[in-house]
Amino acid sequence: MKSGDFQNIKKLLLRRRAFLLKADHDIDKEIKDKAEYRHGDDADIAESAYEQEMAYLFKSRGQDEVRYIDEALKRITRGEYGQCAECGEKISSKRLAAQPYSILCIECQEATERTEQKNNSVFQQ
Repeated sequence: MKSGDFQNIKKLLLRRRAFLLKADHDIDKEIKDKAEYRHGDDADIAESAYEQEMAYLFKSRGQDEVRYIDEALKRITRGEYGQCAECGEKISSKRLAAQPYSILCIECQEATERTEQKNNSVFQQ
C-alpha cells in the first residue's frame, strides 16, 4: 500500500476510535443511571441485571477494539502497517479493508485461533 493509503486508514481508525470511546462513556453513564433506579419485582431486577451484563459485554468488546486500533496506529507510525506481526509477510488488502486494525495475516490469525481453541479445550476437560 502507498503511504497516502495509510493516511486514509489512519483517519478511519481515529474516527472509529473516537466513536468507540464515546460509546464506552455512554455505556458507563447508562450503567450508572440504571443502577440508581433499579427497582421492581424479581423479573424487573433480573431483566435489569441482564441488560447490565450485556452493556459490560459491549463495553469490553469496544475496549478490545480500541486496543487493536491503538496497535495499528503505532504500526502505521513505525512503518510496519500492513505487515504481519508474526511472519512478516504482507497482510492482504482485502483483510485490511475488512479489518483495518489487523496485525496478523489470515494464515497466522487462523493458527493463533487454533492454538487458543486447543488451549481452551484443555482447560475445559
